[in-house]
Amino acid sequence: MSTTAGTRKTADSSIVLQVFRGDTSGGQEQRFEVPSIEGMVVLDAIHYIQANFANDLACRWNCKAAKCGSCSAEINGRPRLMCKTRVDEFVNQEIHVGPMRAFPLIKDLVTDVSWNYEVNKQIPGFTPPPNEPVPYRMLPEDTERVYEYRKCIECFLCQDVCHVLRNHDDKSQYYGPRYMVRIAALEMHPLDTQRRSGLLHGKAGVGMCNITKCCQEVCPEHIKITDNAIIPLKERMATDVYDPVARIARKLRPRRAGAAGSEPQAGVAGATNPQRFAVRDVVRLKTRGRRLARVGSVLPDGKLEVWVLHMNGKVQHWDGPKVVRASDVTNNYGPLDDVGIGAKLVEQYITEDLE
Repeated sequence: MSTTAGTRKTADSSIVLQVFRGDTSGGQEQRFEVPSIEGMVVLDAIHYIQANFANDLACRWNCKAAKCGSCSAEINGRPRLMCKTRVDEFVNQEIHVGPMRAFPLIKDLVTDVSWNYEVNKQIPGFTPPPNEPVPYRMLPEDTERVYEYRKCIECFLCQDVCHVLRNHDDKSQYYGPRYMVRIAALEMHPLDTQRRSGLLHGKAGVGMCNITKCCQEVCPEHIKITDNAIIPLKERMATDVYDPVARIARKLRPRRAGAAGSEPQAGVAGATNPQRFAVRDVVRLKTRGRRLARVGSVLPDGKLEVWVLHMNGKVQHWDGPKVVRASDVTNNYGPLDDVGIGAKLVEQYITEDLE
């Protein structure tokens, strides 16, 4: 397995990889030599090492198609997906493969990225107007604008390359580029009524980014993170927080229902906005099971007379009337027909993303 240092191939056409081996107690690179195969990517070489030299070499991977974001690593010092990095890019070079430096090491090429998911929980979710009819209707250009943000595969390469997270052992100041993208997807949504300027100015720390664009340079989905997410969020936050004219205008004009006047504290998700109710509106109750109900009448004292929807397989029936307080309602979906209610029920129980 000997070869001349600094060359990629030996006489028998092999590739030299220096792979980090270690855990929380420390570690170092270990040299491996694997056969060169046309079209080989770095992940193929790692799998060959696992199969033939080091069965205990730890790495994450799943789809091998650059869509799951699992096989993130640092290759010759640059955050990249191992499944998308061809070995023939490194002519006359050894290939150094190591774990992402921005996150705590678990073993070998595997890091603990759980902090990202904790951050995600702190972002208030999608909040449509309380009486917005379902299914939602939007202009094509609005949906195209939001689509770019939805391409993120959560490989966390942008988080790894961000110097705010990478060079400072303190992640309490900034959520990182990935979550600027998620907040932008919510803020730019034409039907979202939540205002997250306080979160951006505070705990999310959008002001910590100094626009070096290193995050969008490593994004495998080519999302323009800085240009289309971070800079617009900076502008929105600066207007809401610092612009005196905008602050005076907000005080003079009434705000939209469910907008900033009911904004939760920064970083707190799931706050309920003021809701208007009308006969035949479909609402979700806070009671056990979070059942759907249809408003039968709005009583003078502000309480609601509702009929509660029960499902037995695909058969739905109504139980009521029952009187509930307006504060017992967590969502108002507006006036839906019976078919729409059934479809909404199935969709919510299987895929709802309420925080």
